[in-house]
Amino acid sequence: MDAKDVRKLREEALAGHDGRAAEIDKWSKDHGGAHHRVNRYASKVNPQALNALCDYIQGVLERVVLPDSLALLEILNYLRHYNFTETDEAGRDSSEFSLAVSEIEVALGHFQRDTAAALRYLVYRHSVKKNNRNYQVRAFPTFLYVEAALACNLMCTMCYQSDPKMQAMIKDSEKTMMDWDLYTKIIDEAASHGLCGIIFAGRGEPTLNRRFTDMIKYAWDKGILDIKFNTNVMKLTEKMVCDWLSMNAPLTVVFSVDAADKEGFEAIRLGASFEKVVANIEMFNRIRKEEFPDTPVRTRVSMTLFQDNQDPEAARKLWGSLVDEFTAKNARGEQSGSIYQNDLSGSPKNISPDVKCRVLFDRLYVWCDGKVNPCEDDYMSKLVVGNAYQSSLKDLWQGPAMMKMRLAHLNGKKNSCYPCNGCNGY
Repeated sequence: MDAKDVRKLREEALAGHDGRAAEIDKWSKDHGGAHHRVNRYASKVNPQALNALCDYIQGVLERVVLPDSLALLEILNYLRHYNFTETDEAGRDSSEFSLAVSEIEVALGHFQRDTAAALRYLVYRHSVKKNNRNYQVRAFPTFLYVEAALACNLMCTMCYQSDPKMQAMIKDSEKTMMDWDLYTKIIDEAASHGLCGIIFAGRGEPTLNRRFTDMIKYAWDKGILDIKFNTNVMKLTEKMVCDWLSMNAPLTVVFSVDAADKEGFEAIRLGASFEKVVANIEMFNRIRKEEFPDTPVRTRVSMTLFQDNQDPEAARKLWGSLVDEFTAKNARGEQSGSIYQNDLSGSPKNISPDVKCRVLFDRLYVWCDGKVNPCEDDYMSKLVVGNAYQSSLKDLWQGPAMMKMRLAHLNGKKNSCYPCNGCNGY
């Protein structure tokens, strides 16, 4: 597909955005709402290694009393009876504490290198699974989403990049890439509070930021143990892959691929080349196999479902030999722009008024221009609580704007917040 054809498709996508957002929202609801299910192709958990980790935790609990001793005791009892047949992203749909096989693998990887890091990681995952379900507010977010880039090299038809309002905002933005000084300020503060998890995600493609690899390394060197990012794969280079793998960090690299065939893929991801994406994932896998066979890096293909002609089973088979995990998830209509739309009568939406949204209790999103937002779906930043250039993240997390939203949600007044009134909640 030449540049002229891509330009025409992008213009059509922008023109049809509002109708498509409503269609995606309806499709998702008709298909049971948004589901996020991660499946391992094969487990690498060694039962003997897991027993050694359990013995170590038990020894620690017998020797000393730690602030996290109760959490470690629950973790220990869970691991002693771990179900190795559970290969899904456990715990997402349960009020009970649980860990996925992939999380066990990461914990064991830390245990081999640094026993203290293994305990920190497990307590952090315990907090992720437990605290936000109980609507508890810690002194600092459990994890951060950091937007390395606002700009994107593609325009995907289910994404906010296909919203004309978003494109106008990008055009008017002074910053479309996060500055290094802002990034280090964020990470330094986060590390001082013992943050364990960071996800490079947001509204753009992170690999467009020239210092993206430096950003990953800086976070890892500062003691952040769980680092994940999504990429559309188009900008991957051999140097990039080698640099990531050579860090010996347990990165989770998520390749966003929404179809198993060229025609379907390129109709969704406007400006992408299916052949190039396949070749780059093959390149990543080859380098990992040949040069870094013991790397703790894991890879995942993530497929967003929003139309009937997508075939997740065909995609799962296609990527089985090239990545560690596969997920096919129904789209969130909110992320396509429906969150800002009125209902069919033209009145403001009043969706799920009694829902208490968990994202207010465990995370913050820091956009590349420093704006701090509580929610990724609010890509136009109507809920912005401040700016990381001027304020500390701790002050914003504990500040009146965040507290006002939390109280509204807890008191059954979620829909007094815009655009929360157009969202089903997390």
